[in-house]
Amino acid sequence: MASLSESLSEHHRRCDRLFALAHEAAAAEDWQGYVRQLAAVSETLDRHIDFEEGELFPAFEQTTGLRSGPTEVMRAEHARMRALLAALAAAAPRFDPQGCRKELGHLRAMLEQHNAKEEAVLYPACERLLGTRAELLASAQALNGAAPQDAPRVLDVRGLAAPEPFVRIMDCLARPPAAPLRVLIHHEPLPLYAVLRAQGFRYRARPIEGEGFEILIEPAAR
Repeated sequence: MASLSESLSEHHRRCDRLFALAHEAAAAEDWQGYVRQLAAVSETLDRHIDFEEGELFPAFEQTTGLRSGPTEVMRAEHARMRALLAALAAAAPRFDPQGCRKELGHLRAMLEQHNAKEEAVLYPACERLLGTRAELLASAQALNGAAPQDAPRVLDVRGLAAPEPFVRIMDCLARPPAAPLRVLIHHEPLPLYAVLRAQGFRYRARPIEGEGFEILIEPAAR
């Protein structure tokens, strides 16, 4: 059975593999594949950060009393990586391929440095202090259990006139696989939310500066 540190480091490697696929798609100018792989990177990294900031870091801070040490540095780096991922997701790679490749390389270098610090310093400390906590270990091991098909599909309906965005979103949700759906839309579709809840979906929405909204839709039972 993998330890806490081993499980988190293995999940880093999963992110690395997804980044490599995104780089390959960008180099080949396969922009549809690039968008798909970038969404998989975002979903995988989000799960990793959510575990660290929601479970691991609070447990470490409570045990050590350190609330302005390594975990604070890691949180700040998480925020920068998420901001850069959001900017890449909102960009139009067909119109600025060189810029997208450059920013993707910047993000990958940032993540490599971040992961190296966690694996060299923070994870060994967490292993010593928290490695026997069953709930933390189970959550860390579960990070590596998601299948690749769990990466969200991407549907860009920006610029389409009503009711076309609603029709396309509901059509996409009606077709398998039952993986999350990431929707890019030019305005927040408030009437859609009641329909999603009634049909057994949950959603997370966030604005994309100058580019509309991003909505992640997934089955409520997930």
